[in-house]
Amino acid sequence: MISEDDKNKVRDATDLVALVSETVELRPRGNTDLWGCCPFHGEKTPSFHVIPATQVWHCFGCGEGGDAFTYVMKREGLSFPESIRYLADRAGIELEEDHSFKRSGTKRNRLVEVCEETCSFYHTLLMRGKDARGRDYCKERELDAETCRKYRLGFAPGHGMLVRHLGSKGFTPQEMIDANVAFRSRGGGLVDRFFDRVMFPIFDEQGRCIAFGGRALDKEKTNAKYLNSSETPIFHKGKNLYGFNWAKDHIVNNNEAIVVEGYISAMSCWKAGIENIVAVLGTALTENHVKTLMRFTKKIVYMFDGDAAGQKAARRAVQFIEKDDLDLRCVILPNGQDPDDFVRANGGEALRELLDNSIPLMDFVFGKLEEESDISTPGGRAKAMRSALELIYPLRASYMIDSYYMQIADRLGLDVDTIRASAGKVFREVQQREETARRREKQRERAQSSPDTQQAAGATAPAPSGYDEVPYEEVPYDYEPVEDPAQGAPVPTVADAGPDSGGGLLTDLERRQLACEHELLTLLTTYPDSFRAYAERITEVEWVDARSETIAWSILATPEGTAPADAMAAARAVCPEAAQLVGSGLLSATSKHPTETNIEFLLDTLELYTTRRRMKTAQARLRSNRSMSSDERRELAIQATRDAARIRELEQAVEGIADPFRE
Repeated sequence: MISEDDKNKVRDATDLVALVSETVELRPRGNTDLWGCCPFHGEKTPSFHVIPATQVWHCFGCGEGGDAFTYVMKREGLSFPESIRYLADRAGIELEEDHSFKRSGTKRNRLVEVCEETCSFYHTLLMRGKDARGRDYCKERELDAETCRKYRLGFAPGHGMLVRHLGSKGFTPQEMIDANVAFRSRGGGLVDRFFDRVMFPIFDEQGRCIAFGGRALDKEKTNAKYLNSSETPIFHKGKNLYGFNWAKDHIVNNNEAIVVEGYISAMSCWKAGIENIVAVLGTALTENHVKTLMRFTKKIVYMFDGDAAGQKAARRAVQFIEKDDLDLRCVILPNGQDPDDFVRANGGEALRELLDNSIPLMDFVFGKLEEESDISTPGGRAKAMRSALELIYPLRASYMIDSYYMQIADRLGLDVDTIRASAGKVFREVQQREETARRREKQRERAQSSPDTQQAAGATAPAPSGYDEVPYEEVPYDYEPVEDPAQGAPVPTVADAGPDSGGGLLTDLERRQLACEHELLTLLTTYPDSFRAYAERITEVEWVDARSETIAWSILATPEGTAPADAMAAARAVCPEAAQLVGSGLLSATSKHPTETNIEFLLDTLELYTTRRRMKTAQARLRSNRSMSSDERRELAIQATRDAARIRELEQAVEGIADPFRE
């Protein structure tokens, strides 16, 4: 367990501006604040806000915000404890975690340690072992010693050598099984998962080994040319990308990510000087892959193999073309070659030229549809139209859908009304197929998870040659069904307020006040002393979010002369979500007025919203509550009249100051 002192030590040692600046270009706006384009969603106008004084951030586009820990959790996909360790490593701080943690660790850490030790063992056997078959394979594929060392390639001899080695290092059989480097045989013994294979370690974004891919040396002895690690708590092939730990800095520098299929293809590109290269791991490009890459660039070039499987992968990727500002392009290599074949035959410069001439993905897939059908005949046009509509099915709710209809019509020489009229029927048919496939998948899952099935399956694992997938398997392409475009998507009339409000549903007036409360907290944390004279007015606020009131009073309770960082610490002490709430204010960065004017404006605005809400409640009670006595009704009416007069005064007070909450 990480102590509170260690958390604070890591927080104090981390400069949020420097951390964010690793991947986001920040520019000053206002007196002290910094702004940039959000790394978590696509945008062209900066709405990502960093406040150096309080070390918090907030994005006004996607609503995310927090402190350095929250930022790393979001950027790196880590848990809270992992984010602390990540920043501790970055700052050179050694955490004093208690003995029980070090002994058992987290399961994730122990599995990483198993994989790291396995990687080192296999690498030693490849580079210096007596069995030279692994080295011979590397020479055949032109993988020199430098490449083998960089990618920590290895050789797995099998025969229980790994199990014995890991056992001598103190790892338990269950840890080896959970890391997927060993399994129980039918006889109950522990067996190496990989044998007679050249090993390709797979690393996470921090460069830690988390899984393996093994290439068989004797294809006659196995029906699986490639054997990959199965999904584990630390490895998910739909999330991880091979080589990303080396490529991410080059992706930022080139503002472009190149995606290939296969370990050796990625290595060949790297050797050829294309260093912003990653590879998918036995699956098509997924949404998680795209999200990972979009943290570093908005341009992704998918370099497909030139075979039919590569072209099918290109079509699957169409679902991502409208993701924020993503520029998704593709390169198809000629003559069915993969990148390794092409680089060997033509060199890195020729490959770079192809990449520089990449084309928009949609242009490619529409062009391929034309090639596959004889559009000079009515039947060919009908086939191509249906294929094209099935292709754009994931984009059916897009505001760009009419432009896709027009593209199809132009390519096929048909009227756009014909395409539009056919779309609804095709979309419904695809949706029905996908719903049927999902139902069947759920039935299979229920059957596999039933006690009878588990008992029949037993605890043993099948032979390694057939119990896991090969790396380039076909992956079902699941769509999420939505409403028929002709019917329009349902528009919610009232949205959940989310965590910022403490739960519940908010009216428009409450939402406006909530925004104002966050503005006040941002300003209060930065200038705590300037607010002390207004404490009496703050007591009169009827807060929408109780957490805002708690934070406000915790800051006002600090002594005079309190620095912004200490004010932030006081807020964090009483509210775990303080960083998200305090970092979402905009007024201090956009207003040209003095701080005192901004404070008075915010307090006037809060009182205005509070009074309006109170008067609205009174009016509702007067209309609907018939059980009140005449005295109660008179008193309520008098209060409503007073509130109306106060509202007019407050409206005049804020009239000359820019109101960021006015629509």
